Amino acid sequence: MGLLTRKVVLASGSPYRAQILRDAGVEFAVIVSDVDEDLQPKIEPTQYVRALATRKAQAVAQKVGAGKLVIAADTICAIDGEIINKPLDEADAQRMIAHSCAAGLQRVITGVCVVDSSSRQSWTFADTSLVEMAPASAEKIAEYVASGEPMGKCGALCIESGRSFVKTWRGSYANIMGLPIERLLPLLFKLDV
Repeated sequence: MGLLTRKVVLASGSPYRAQILRDAGVEFAVIVSDVDEDLQPKIEPTQYVRALATRKAQAVAQKVGAGKLVIAADTICAIDGEIINKPLDEADAQRMIAHSCAAGLQRVITGVCVVDSSSRQSWTFADTSLVEMAPASAEKIAEYVASGEPMGKCGALCIESGRSFVKTWRGSYANIMGLPIERLLPLLFKLDV
């Protein structure tokens, strides 16, 4: 028996989000939303991730039966208001990491949406962590990109494998990984009725 009595569905294929939920003791099923993640026009970063998380959660809530809590999240990096998403290819990943290291400070913002599949009511929030980047040579960046680790990661950086690019961070480490469990878990407990 998990922590919650209601069934939980994670609307994400992210292994990091799944691991964070498992480590918190939450039992869940995974159904990937497959929604178009391109919001146009680009909006303020916090609004962007909240809107995308809501789009993902609502899409999956329509596919599951009643009585479930559907969780979706979207994580981006932002430098001076510019949204840094996932890299398109290796060259894009190298450009992103070089830009982040040169900028020095970036925000990692995760939008989370929980939808009750019975009522379709939703709850959203966003969490922000600050990551201070370290200077890095083009060779070091190219070597990291060649490992494949940055592909599919916001800002082209996986904090677990890319720690040498990070001086320090403030805020939730789980948020940087893609799911701010410290804020999500109390909401799930509140909705577990």
